[in-house]
Amino acid sequence: MELQVMILDDEYIILDGLCSFPWSDYGYQVAATAKNGLEGLEKLEHIKPDLILTDVRMPGMDGLDFAERAHEMYPDTVIVILTGYDSFAYAQKAISIGVKEYLLKPIDYDELKNMAARLAEEIRAKKEEQQEVRDLQKYFNQSVPELRSKFAGNLLYGRLQGKGVVQEQAKSLKLTIEKYIVCVGRKVVGEKRLHEGDKWIEEFACINIFEEIFNNYNIQVLSDYNTATAEYNFILLFAKEEENQKCMDRALQACDKIQEEVERYLKACMNFGISDISEDEYQANAQYRKAQKACRQCIYLGMNIILKYEDLQYEEQKEFVITQGERMHFMMTLFQESFEKAEEELRQLFAQAPEDGAAVKFAAMDLLFGCMKFPYTCAVDSEIHNKNWNFSVLQDGVKRISQCETTEEVLNCMFNLFGTLIKQNTEGSDERNWKLVQSILSYIEKNYATDISMDDLTEKFHVSRTYISRLLKKYAGKSFLEYLTDVRFKHVEKLIADDHYKQYEIAEMVGYKDFGYYIKVFKKRYGITPNEFRKHI
Repeated sequence: MELQVMILDDEYIILDGLCSFPWSDYGYQVAATAKNGLEGLEKLEHIKPDLILTDVRMPGMDGLDFAERAHEMYPDTVIVILTGYDSFAYAQKAISIGVKEYLLKPIDYDELKNMAARLAEEIRAKKEEQQEVRDLQKYFNQSVPELRSKFAGNLLYGRLQGKGVVQEQAKSLKLTIEKYIVCVGRKVVGEKRLHEGDKWIEEFACINIFEEIFNNYNIQVLSDYNTATAEYNFILLFAKEEENQKCMDRALQACDKIQEEVERYLKACMNFGISDISEDEYQANAQYRKAQKACRQCIYLGMNIILKYEDLQYEEQKEFVITQGERMHFMMTLFQESFEKAEEELRQLFAQAPEDGAAVKFAAMDLLFGCMKFPYTCAVDSEIHNKNWNFSVLQDGVKRISQCETTEEVLNCMFNLFGTLIKQNTEGSDERNWKLVQSILSYIEKNYATDISMDDLTEKFHVSRTYISRLLKKYAGKSFLEYLTDVRFKHVEKLIADDHYKQYEIAEMVGYKDFGYYIKVFKKRYGITPNEFRKHI
């Protein structure tokens, strides 16, 4: 696709000369010309040029005013000022209104050629980048329903760590969570299916039907189906200013309607558990557990029951749960950042915990078990799988946590346990890293003559490019390319000394397919050419 150029100059000779420039050689075509800024603005409305060349001094509207208006209309268009005045004031104003650069009159032909080629490359690169962004946005928009369902699941199951993460993802999905109710439903005693084949198709159809019913009651809904529990999970969204009772009434009416439709078409019953009303989106996991408890209580009360959590008739035990997202984030902090950060994060996790109770101890034991297992499950092709893992930390930890009487005692106990765990995990890490570096260096020395790259190392040793670079710098004192070059030129020196091979043969023998690049590296390394080097041996 050709790039569109617009040229403005009130001098016919200059305008004609610029139009005669071989723009097509650089992938352009002249789409419009004008003798002043006003004429330029009229034509600008009908075309969207990729490049504008405009004189500064023109009657009616000068080039700088035109450039300012053009930049407002098309911010991505590249603007070049043509001026006979090498003035800092012009350049300063031009930059302030978005002008890319300027050319001095009389225009140097070679300078114009270089500018045209360079700007064409820059414009095309930017267009490609913008197209990639548009393609990604299009793909994202097509995936929004699926992403919203995934977001709902992550929210309900506590996989997201931190309120900021929740708000950021909700914003990207164009969701406003101001007030909500979590609803958990479960079909029971079904005799008929919408589809005789795959059960998943039936569940998918049901979710779509249920969503439509909620929408009919003017309720925006996020849906998730839990295959493990065969439960339908919904986050019902309401406006913040709407009265709580009206929100709850509409939710109950919609659930009642769903029960009617399920009974009519599926010959089944549907029980629903309803959470409290909440305005804190990060509490969705807690509200989900409430709705789930209410739903599971329905089985003791009958069929086609809708039970609100607030109506459960029992003295509720104090509950304390560390979500999956919080647990994973803490483990990453503990093993990959600093123990001080982990201590601070642990205090934050337990800040809302009750002063005592079994719930706190169970949460602490669960976290300890996860942290005990984390480094083992993360190990790939490592001696960690072969070493005797000290399970006494877990055994001792469970015993010590169970004997604590307050949350503060549980925290202090965990600080000690995690300190022991970190020490155990880092024991021998230097030795393991050095062994990995030795294996990498050995691999380079064996394969230096091939087209070896960092990607080959990452695939071979199952670690990232960044990590390999860090290890090589720390333990070998060199980057991958520096070490590879050293190995190759150690063999180059031997082959030159043998005096049996031509230089292009030597280059290919040590892994340089590009002979010109081989010569360039050689001269940079030794300060002389290979032939001069041979004379000094």
